[in-house]
Amino acid sequence: MLGVQIAFAGQLGSGMISMRESILENTISDEEEMKPQSLAAPIERPAGAYQSAAWATVLPSLAILPDIEGRPGGIAVLINKEGHFLAHISSIAYEPLTATLNNGKTVKLGRLAYDRETQLVLLGAYEWDEPNRRPIRVARDQRTGEVMVATVNGPVKGDITSQNRPGLFYPSQRYVPLSEIQMEARDYPVGGAVLFTNAGDLVGILGATLAVDRSLPGQGTSRLQSVGGFGPQGLTIGYALGAKILSRVVDGFLEPDHEVDHPTIGIYFRAGANPLEIIVDRLVPEGPADKAGLKAGDVILAANGTKVDNVLGFASYLFELTPGETLKLKIRRGPSEQEISVKVAVQDPDL
Repeated sequence: MLGVQIAFAGQLGSGMISMRESILENTISDEEEMKPQSLAAPIERPAGAYQSAAWATVLPSLAILPDIEGRPGGIAVLINKEGHFLAHISSIAYEPLTATLNNGKTVKLGRLAYDRETQLVLLGAYEWDEPNRRPIRVARDQRTGEVMVATVNGPVKGDITSQNRPGLFYPSQRYVPLSEIQMEARDYPVGGAVLFTNAGDLVGILGATLAVDRSLPGQGTSRLQSVGGFGPQGLTIGYALGAKILSRVVDGFLEPDHEVDHPTIGIYFRAGANPLEIIVDRLVPEGPADKAGLKAGDVILAANGTKVDNVLGFASYLFELTPGETLKLKIRRGPSEQEISVKVAVQDPDL
């Protein structure tokens, strides 16, 4: 049972992204065999000067993960000197697997932990003997603008065009805030690709892609599909977790128990007859909201002083909270309004 769920019926809204275990990514036909190569291979599409410098900085901290046929299929990122790597579940074709470092050396990786809320995986190296490789630094914030997208074929220029778009993760049924990234990656496998700032800081891992289909009504209309490059520019749209949540996952994975502390306030809510209303449907007994005095039927008007009028946006907002902080909810109960303070707790990973 999730600490925050939404009782919501109907189809996904046009602004909502659905993210499942199977990634939507670039594919190649049976005739187009991708030859195995290392991360040190020549870059087919050179990046700009800043991104070339960033690529040189992060290259020793990356590892290529094979697909089921042994071809380059995804990227893992070194996050500590003990040989722990971070990757998206879509990049893992089988376990354990043999990854390739930038110098051509191979390393055997096995799963240490999986965070189902974000679909990120912690991999550990067997007999790690590369203590001089520098772990990636995780950015603590994220802004719109240019980023470097690290793929198995080298860096691709991308742009974060928007942030905080609600996305639904399966199988956890969590609504999370996502950043939208546009990139030119016509023939590149980009599912599970890694996003860096031009300074070489990690800001995201792609979890889904869209193609911009200009044949549909309206310029730039997007639809979910398996992307093999669309149009003369091969423009691809991807979605990634924000830096704040990514930092939370990495911090948790680096703890001795590898547990990630995700937030919960212990409520279930839904849209009312007026779709702009958020109504508390029920509460987890003895959960944070229950202890704070929230009741079924209360209408949530604002969170920490910010008006809320969308169940999807409110759910993704809750996921960005930090366990231990206090959430101030303005509610309407009957004819009166009041403010209730709820202490955010850690979600039980087994629920």
